[in-house]
Amino acid sequence: MTSVLIVDDEPAVRDIMARWVKSLGLRSHTAASADEALATLRTQHYDLAVIDVMMPGHDGLWLANEMHRKHPNTAVVIATASKELVDAERPQPDFVDLLVKPFQRDRFALAVDRGRQWRKQAIEELRWHAQLSLETQDLAAGICGEVRTYAAEGLDERDALRVIMSARIPDVVAHGERVARYVQSLARELGVHASLGPLIEDAALFHDIGKAAMPDALLTKPSPLTPGEVALMRRHVDVGAQILEATGSLAAAAPIVLATHEWFGGGGYPRKLSGDEIPLASRVIAVADAYDAMTQTRAYRKRIDSSDAITELLRCCPVQFDPGIVAALFALLSRH
Repeated sequence: MTSVLIVDDEPAVRDIMARWVKSLGLRSHTAASADEALATLRTQHYDLAVIDVMMPGHDGLWLANEMHRKHPNTAVVIATASKELVDAERPQPDFVDLLVKPFQRDRFALAVDRGRQWRKQAIEELRWHAQLSLETQDLAAGICGEVRTYAAEGLDERDALRVIMSARIPDVVAHGERVARYVQSLARELGVHASLGPLIEDAALFHDIGKAAMPDALLTKPSPLTPGEVALMRRHVDVGAQILEATGSLAAAAPIVLATHEWFGGGGYPRKLSGDEIPLASRVIAVADAYDAMTQTRAYRKRIDSSDAITELLRCCPVQFDPGIVAALFALLSRH
């Protein structure tokens, strides 16, 4: 870390912190307001920002939130004369340290050191995510190439994808087959089987094909994924659609797979679609996928019974799931 942005409306405070920064062997830049700081950040990069809370116009907490959104790899230290201002009931920014005025040079140096460590970790994570992203691209390209090779040898593309999935993600193959059976029954229950036909079955079978292109470091990680790793893992729907688009016989299933993690209320991914914007087949697969996931034992949790799974699906309506499809699943299961 080499550069520090100091944001404070008091000139004397800015000057003394700038001298402290220089004494630590770092470069400093000062700004008298949140707006001036943001203007500076349009053309300059800073590793750390020390931000006063109480300033005319936009205050420091607003600026810290803006920086978290626009410059997420810049460490933020909050400085305030009243700690209660930070504890108030309002959206709180992420910051690495809190300086309560008046503070001495040693305390300031400690905050800078904490920012240095945070920044180092953030950059390491950024490089790690970039490496994982490149690996995903390579794996996806390799899968597309394998499918073309199998097809040239006369193997059906569906069978080729099953072979690839069985080698990379065998548990997902069985999950896809169960989801496909639920989806077929649900489509009949909803009276749309004739219109969706084999297309929804293909999409259900391969709705997780993108996981075959996820790096082993994510698939086999024994501890919980970090937020950045979760974001990368969520790309399996985009990658799955990409793989299916590269086939000749399954390309029509790609838009369905792409939307299987959209939420009925609009909070899903990757495009934040809602309601009828989400293809019906995708909404059906989302319900079947969640039901099967809950009723199967996973490495990180035990299965729950069917009634509890339905209760959970109902609880998540209409935010995550289409209520009409959950009702159809409940009716279907009630008869068996």
